[in-house]
Amino acid sequence: MISVYPQLRDTNVEYVWGGSLDFAFDIMPHSGQIDGMYYSLGYAGHGVAMSTYLGSKMADTICGCKNDNPFSGISFPGAPLGLYSGKPWFLPFAGAWYKFLDWVT
Repeated sequence: MISVYPQLRDTNVEYVWGGSLDFAFDIMPHSGQIDGMYYSLGYAGHGVAMSTYLGSKMADTICGCKNDNPFSGISFPGAPLGLYSGKPWFLPFAGAWYKFLDWVT
């Protein structure tokens, strides 16, 4: 952080975010209901804004209000060539690729 924003050298950092990102294979948010369970996921790195928006849309849906959720009913695509079986073996490779891109740009 200091190499990018040297003016923050003396600033105390109180909170940080860390964790996995949630991407669907089509890089689209998805929300709806399956077998009585409501879901909203796949924010593709835009979780704060999109989860707040879709959270309110899903609350409306659960309360029986008109469903005007633009991400409701989008089908979930599978991995290309059927390469995903439920265990994300490819994540370390994807992480390394994006670290490389960060380094070269």
